[in-house]
Amino acid sequence: MNLITRTILGLGLLAAAGCTRPMEDLLHDPEAVTTATSGSFLNTAVLNGVNIGLSRSHRLNNELMQTTVSLTDGQFHRYVLIPSESDYLWNNYYLTLTNVQDMYNRAREASNRNHMAAALTLRAWLYQNLTDTYGDIPYSQALKGYPEYIISPRFDTQEQIYADLVSQLDSANALYEVSKSMAPGTDVLYGAEQSAAGTLKWKRFTNSLRLRLLMRGEAKSPAFRQQIRNMLANPAQYPLMSTVDESATLKFTGTNPLLNPFADDRDYDFNGSNAYAEFFIGLLNSWQDPRLDVWATKVSGRFVGVPSGYSLGDAPKIAAIASSRINKTLKTSPLLGTIMQYAETEFLLAEAALKGYSADSPKDHYEKGIRASMGYWGAVMPANYLTRPGVAYTGSFEQIMNQKYVSLFFTEMQQWAEYRRTGFPVLPKGPGVENNGQMPARLAYPLSVQSLNRANYDEAAARIGGDNINAKVWWAN
Repeated sequence: MNLITRTILGLGLLAAAGCTRPMEDLLHDPEAVTTATSGSFLNTAVLNGVNIGLSRSHRLNNELMQTTVSLTDGQFHRYVLIPSESDYLWNNYYLTLTNVQDMYNRAREASNRNHMAAALTLRAWLYQNLTDTYGDIPYSQALKGYPEYIISPRFDTQEQIYADLVSQLDSANALYEVSKSMAPGTDVLYGAEQSAAGTLKWKRFTNSLRLRLLMRGEAKSPAFRQQIRNMLANPAQYPLMSTVDESATLKFTGTNPLLNPFADDRDYDFNGSNAYAEFFIGLLNSWQDPRLDVWATKVSGRFVGVPSGYSLGDAPKIAAIASSRINKTLKTSPLLGTIMQYAETEFLLAEAALKGYSADSPKDHYEKGIRASMGYWGAVMPANYLTRPGVAYTGSFEQIMNQKYVSLFFTEMQQWAEYRRTGFPVLPKGPGVENNGQMPARLAYPLSVQSLNRANYDEAAARIGGDNINAKVWWAN
């Protein structure tokens, strides 16, 4: 086993990484990675990162957060997480991060400030998803190839990682040259090969992502609280998403490689083995929410959910319920590739205003967030929607988070993260829920990490109070 392969395995990865071309091509062109331009890495990193998040949103997040419920033998809605569930996110996010690192290195060599900024943004996005899932992870010593060759990277604390990611995003914001396009190469996220307008959208995405990180850690960090105030007091320096079309979304075209990852799935695998949860459907029904028409099928003219956390022996009875399923049109929808929507930015601003970080109206941002979510999904919002019971703004933090929960539909594992941070929405617990009724606080580290990076794994596990699914991450409530 050579040193590079051992380095990758030390992180728990299952395959060699660091390129965007097929392996057989690299066998004939060993200089391909060193000669590739930064633009050649951007689209692959975005596509892979989006598909990873979509996969786990469908499989894990939706079940944990009572968006859907398995009708077969799935147990995630019962808070049962087997060790093998840890592998996929860890392996694939680190794999994608090697492409992002290569993108940044090529951009720096070419003095392409916009690609450097975009690479730092993608890096922060992927690392946040990793640390939010596992807590402390390899970061400062991760993916160290030539000349360091660190094969057993130490685990940084989540607090340290968050602080550095926030700093890196601040650097990215300063790097952008908004008078220039993202060329050379196409930009799959904002489609702006020859347009400087796309660069400004990237800058807005960068700052909105930074606001997400700051708000996620604000309860634990006085420094974060001050940075939020500084950001929101300087909108010219830190422009945020302000329209739906500035959402960071990979819009699937229906043509390879920009193909919705569920497009080739059997209908049963996508929407046959699970139904919408009673909680999710009930919340939206109480608002008479038009997004249901986009997301769900009807049963005899109604939207019907099934109970989450049912006892294992009740599976046949639950499966027999005539229930609403995920609308099959979402299998090929161009809108499913969400990294961060404009609606999320508005809900972050609503929370920030409610907590006194700005003099803005929380109600204004709350209502803008709702409109943005409706607009993103093409749902026609009734004229009286914002005045309906349960929707009309009352100054409640829970109310903001309930609408945010709905707006994060199919957005990676973000619903789960926000629940762990805030405790909202308040989810009912079914009779079959295990883990002493506790929502899992994290995923355990992959078994490969335990065996290949044992000393650093042991240190990290001891620091977080044990490598188990109930050890809270740094920012958790």
